[in-house]
Amino acid sequence: MPFSLQLVEFGHLAAHLALAVALLQGLAPLLARATGIPALRRLSVSAAGVVFLLTTIGAAALIHAFVIGNFSVKYVAQHSNEALPLFYKVAALWGGHEGSLYLWVWVLTFFTLLVVWRGRREYPDHLPVILSVQGWLTVGFFGLILFLSNPFDRIFPAPAEGHDLNPLLQDPGMVIHPPMLYLGYVGFSVPFAFAITALLTNWKSELWSGLIRRWTLVAWGFLTTGIMLGGWWAYYELGWGGYWAWDPVENASFMPWLLGTALVHSITVQDRRRMLHTWNIFLVIATFSLSLLGTFLVRSGVLSSVHSFAVDPGRGAYILAFMVVVLGVSFGIFLVRGRYQQAEEAISSMWSREALFVWNNVVFTVACASVLLGTLMPLVADAFGHKITVGAPYFNLVLVPIFLLALALMGTGPLVPWRKANLERVGRRLAIPFSAGVSAALLLWFVFGNQYWVGPVGVGLVAFVLTTLGLDLNRSVRIRRAQLGEALPRAVLGTVLGNRRHYGGMVVHLGIAIIAVGIVGSGLFRSEKTITMAPGDVVEVGGERLRFDGVRQLPGPNYRSIQARVTIEGSGRAVYPERRTYLKQEQPMSETGIDSTPLRDVYVVMAESAGDGRWGMQVYVNPLVQFIWFGGFVIISGLALGLSRKRKPATESPARATA
Repeated sequence: MPFSLQLVEFGHLAAHLALAVALLQGLAPLLARATGIPALRRLSVSAAGVVFLLTTIGAAALIHAFVIGNFSVKYVAQHSNEALPLFYKVAALWGGHEGSLYLWVWVLTFFTLLVVWRGRREYPDHLPVILSVQGWLTVGFFGLILFLSNPFDRIFPAPAEGHDLNPLLQDPGMVIHPPMLYLGYVGFSVPFAFAITALLTNWKSELWSGLIRRWTLVAWGFLTTGIMLGGWWAYYELGWGGYWAWDPVENASFMPWLLGTALVHSITVQDRRRMLHTWNIFLVIATFSLSLLGTFLVRSGVLSSVHSFAVDPGRGAYILAFMVVVLGVSFGIFLVRGRYQQAEEAISSMWSREALFVWNNVVFTVACASVLLGTLMPLVADAFGHKITVGAPYFNLVLVPIFLLALALMGTGPLVPWRKANLERVGRRLAIPFSAGVSAALLLWFVFGNQYWVGPVGVGLVAFVLTTLGLDLNRSVRIRRAQLGEALPRAVLGTVLGNRRHYGGMVVHLGIAIIAVGIVGSGLFRSEKTITMAPGDVVEVGGERLRFDGVRQLPGPNYRSIQARVTIEGSGRAVYPERRTYLKQEQPMSETGIDSTPLRDVYVVMAESAGDGRWGMQVYVNPLVQFIWFGGFVIISGLALGLSRKRKPATESPARATA
């Protein structure tokens, strides 16, 4: 048997062994309790590393099959061919249903290994129970992969050529986007395992809350990155001039992001004020449950989307059953044991920072429930024989006011102290930000008129938030300079680095404010025009004059292309939209041409030929859209700043730990 065929079988065997060892990982603490041999609990620690190694062997075998073009593997034959560039051959591992699930479980075993690495030193007595929870999740996904969605399935005789990767996925953005989302989805499994362990073992909240906070931030950061990359990819690849369409699968990633955002804020209150313990455990379970729901929606075939894969009903039933079991068991444990995680303190005043954090939780939870309702309602109606469509008008109507309220809370929070605020002092602190917000709103109202109320209100709230952030930093810098006599640059740097957790959060808020500016500008003030153009024709859109210079033919590695040249007369720069036809599938695709400046994008999409050298063109001018991507970069920078602060480990003596 050729080596390549043997390697695939070896990878398949490794995946089966990984399932068996993951089962041992999940059973170890139960076996220790049943036999009265505590040492058996440590089997879960050893098993976690073995599961990751075996899963990695399986992944390496699949990637090798893609790279060499082993079309005897059914999954490879469906999603690759000889002409596919090497970069996309590797990324084709997650280009379809079976491989994307394997990536899911591979990431899960990797995070489990990281838990082992930290847990040996910081929480050794609770580590086996945490790993047991992770082990059962691994068993559930390997059961789906190996018995219903097997990427190692073979076909004989092997075809001489593969089908090809979906042309929509042959793009760098889609290569990076799914792994980032999965790192976010699966990252929430770690706080989930910690929360279940805390419920089962009466783990003191002050010992695990900091651990959950850091893992939540990491998962939230990956999910944020994945969502931003997905929006960026949809913007430049799909050719509709937008970046978010409230697609059900987009919503599937947005819902855990919303609850994860609530959890990030709520866990801060638990860390600082020893409250909201039970609520935080509920948020952890609910956030991870929404991650599983996203997997069900995308992989079950119940949705029709560019993101999803149509599969047989058996796979969807398994995923649904697995999700129901996880939800039933975890919420059952929460209902029975949640009372043992009571808060040590309570909110003493509604005018306090912790009270605003609670309102923040309410806002994001309501937003998540609204998205969940709009996403599932068509599916529920369809199950009862009715057809309804819930699209952008619903989401915009419901969620825009909610997010404006979130901006108001984000601007007010830094000005309100913990425990109880002095209303007179808070009023003085709010005077300048409030004036800045009102001034910005009135300015936009007078300049652009009153046709969009959201624009002035949104810009006013952004100005309010930015002024609040600036005053917060200015106040701390002034105090530091008065105490130490430092120069301004050194004082600013020292202030930020001296309180990285606080100012990391402020930078994240700054990024969100920048994104809000981009959403308002590109959403409310976009110009567009659809026109047929011959070489030499000029069109004016949104204050920009564009000249069509003609087309040329270009060869690609696995496609042929007709590329247009469109010159922007004001700057002399050109954009090059394309019409590509992928050879294997004979599937036409549009590639946009975009000219970007900080203040606007000129966005050109080439449509079909109208004959006589004339081509259809769709031209958009999107103001401030680059603020969205820059704001995402600022968010991740702030998150990195906050996580760069070393956390003092909270340890517990073996005598106090019970399992």
